[in-house]
Amino acid sequence: MAISARLSSKTQLALMRYCKAHGLTKTQALERGIELLLRSEGERARHPAWTSFERLQLQRSKEPSDSVDTLKRHLDEKYPA
Repeated sequence: MAISARLSSKTQLALMRYCKAHGLTKTQALERGIELLLRSEGERARHPAWTSFERLQLQRSKEPSDSVDTLKRHLDEKYPA
């Protein structure tokens, strides 16, 4: 089955470099990527950064407002002096 997709020049370059480094065709690399995506969704695997983002959003939703003081407190907690 033939599929057509438009990729940004940055993504095209990354794909070409990946293919060259791993000795793959573009089709093989894209198939691997799709397989990884489907596998991660099936296992409900999540990237640690996404989990942290969701946690922060949940904390923020419990607070009365996202003021400058709230943001400063979050940054101070994350990056203590």
